[in-house]
Amino acid sequence: MLQITLELKNSEDEMLLLPLLQRLGISYSTQKKAEINNESLDYHRRIIEQGVDVANFDAFLQEFNDSRKDRKLPFRDE
Repeated sequence: MLQITLELKNSEDEMLLLPLLQRLGISYSTQKKAEINNESLDYHRRIIEQGVDVANFDAFLQEFNDSRKDRKLPFRDE
């Protein structure tokens, strides 16, 4: 089986391609991606640039591991 991913920039191309795929009997799935606006991009960029406080990372890691110690995992706990 061959799988090809296409990115269509406008709806006119989509309206042309999808009926052709149906006519040829090729199965497909569609996925719409949300547009990224500049405000959202700036917000997430600022978070990344702030970074993480790693001064006390060992304590964080210990607390994280302790909180998950009793968690049941599928196919491991029988």
